[in-house]
Amino acid sequence: SDPISLLAIVFSALIHDVDHRGVSNAQLVKEEERMGLLYNNTSVAEQNSLDVSWQLLMSENFGDLRAFIFGNEKSTFQRFR
Repeated sequence: SDPISLLAIVFSALIHDVDHRGVSNAQLVKEEERMGLLYNNTSVAEQNSLDVSWQLLMSENFGDLRAFIFGNEKSTFQRFR
């Protein structure tokens, strides 16, 4: 019923497996040591998907979208985050 919560659910579904390398987390840690270190070897692919997607959403290209969704409400933005 809360629009921001519903948007968070849809956003999560959309970004699932963004930049996925097609290998398991264990293999990803072996192949991409820096990525493993960055995410403490925990849910590496998932955390990377979230980081890539968040950086894209925060880019200048999506400023209008962010303004439309969150307006000037910092609390709304923080709830979504």
